[in-house]
Amino acid sequence: MNVALRDPRTGRSKVLPAGWSWRCFIGSFILGVPLFRLGLPLWGALMVAFNVVALVIALVPSGRAASLDGWVTVIGLGLSLFLGLKANEMVIGRHLTRGWEYAEPRGKPGLTQRD
Repeated sequence: MNVALRDPRTGRSKVLPAGWSWRCFIGSFILGVPLFRLGLPLWGALMVAFNVVALVIALVPSGRAASLDGWVTVIGLGLSLFLGLKANEMVIGRHLTRGWEYAEPRGKPGLTQRD
């Protein structure tokens, strides 16, 4: 599903995907690149920091680090799942808080909005 947004100040329109994001689910471990590209720099920075911590833990040769590495992997998969579910919703919300509006009336298909 896609959502059409319009900036009332400039008239510029965007069609943004809504729902599941495969690129954020899979690509968030690649230094958060998809998150930076979508305009979510805080989440991208969080994933960069998480990746650095995971790398440091993986390089430490001890039994405790190996156990911690397993937990970090589980947490990372949880973060990826969360970002896959919520990234597109966060992008739409960011645009709406910056003054963008829905370009089409929300509701049932076929209905029109009367002014």
